[in-house]
Order: sequence, then structure tokens, then C-alpha cells
Amino acid sequence: MEMMSSIALPPDMYLHSLFTWNMFKSVRTSIMLELQISARIDHTAPNPSLVSTDGLSYRRLLSFCRGNRPLVVNFCSWTCPVFRARVGEFLSVVQEFSDVADFLTIYIEEAHPSNGWAFENNVVIPTHQSLEDRCKAARLMLSSTNFNCPVVVDTMENEANRAYAGVPIRLYVIKNQKVALAGLTGPTFYDPKQVAQWLTEFKAEFIRTSSARHRA
Repeated sequence: MEMMSSIALPPDMYLHSLFTWNMFKSVRTSIMLELQISARIDHTAPNPSLVSTDGLSYRRLLSFCRGNRPLVVNFCSWTCPVFRARVGEFLSVVQEFSDVADFLTIYIEEAHPSNGWAFENNVVIPTHQSLEDRCKAARLMLSSTNFNCPVVVDTMENEANRAYAGVPIRLYVIKNQKVALAGLTGPTFYDPKQVAQWLTEFKAEFIRTSSARHRA
């Protein structure tokens, strides 16, 4: 479990839930999403509808793209202990590269709902039964951590999650409305450092190009 999660988890947090029916259902969901994923490298990025955390307004994902600036998309839920442990890494990337890139966090279905594949001593959030439930969970996350990028929620049709196979956690980079980087599924392969490396290379190229244009 520690190898899968990439962080040290206390065994009493998860041992009782291993190889249960709820665990198998959760794993099956992740596998099915991966098999049906529509987000592909160098292809036009899917453009699902997203909802503000107050549930009052809708926007399409690609509307967050601005010109040639990359858009880093972060899929998460607050019941994922790995995300809670590593959210600081993601927010540090936001802070470091906000001059050349934009960032968006999408709150999706719970990784470990209290009435599903639940962990002990975890955040208690049940499976979302309504959009208000999902918005409420996202607002709980925002009250616990100071996000320095926009946060929206997936629809109850799970449009974004189905298109990008975001559950339990995942990172993407979209540039010029195409998928430029597709992180592998979390928690094992959730890697803000991979995104930071991509942005470092993009920023260096951006500076070289800008300098060349200035000299011309």
C-alpha cells in the first residue's frame, strides 16, 4: 500500500479495508475510466462542463485556457490522503510558475467516501448524491487549505472525470487546447515534479523566444 500511495500511511488506516468489495468496486471504476479515457496526448483536449464551488455558474474547461499559456489541470478529492499530503507540492508549482502558466483544480468524486472504500481516521465525506454535496465537499477542502488557483467541481454526470480518468488524483497540461502532458493515474503516479519539469522547459523556451523577438 505504501508503494502504491507514494507516502507513508499508518497501516491501521487502511488494513481493515483491503480486499473488500468496496475496494474492488473502486479499483474497477478506475480501470474502466482508464479504458474509456478520451484525453490523448497531442489531441484536442476534451471540453467538459464544470461548476463553480457555489453551484451557481457553469464554464467549459477550455474556457480557462488563455492564449499560448499552458493550463495545468489538477483532479482531486479531499478524502484522498495522498492528495492531502501532497497538495503543498502542487500549490508550490502554482506559485513558482504562475507567471507563465495557468492552473485549475477540478474536484471530482470522492476517492474514499465514508460509505464506500473508507479509511480509518480519514476526512468523513460520503458519496456525493447531489451537486450541492460535491460543492460542499470542495468548499470543505478550500476551508482547510489556501488554494492559489481556481477550484471548480465536476458535474454529477462526471463529465470531466470520464474524459480525463481523473479519479483518484491526476495531473494534465493543456496547451493551445491540446493535451501536452498527461500524468499517469494516482496516487502512485501523481507527480507535481513532472509538471514542474515540463513548465521549466516551457519557460526556458518562452524566454529564448521572447529574447529573440526582442533582438529582432
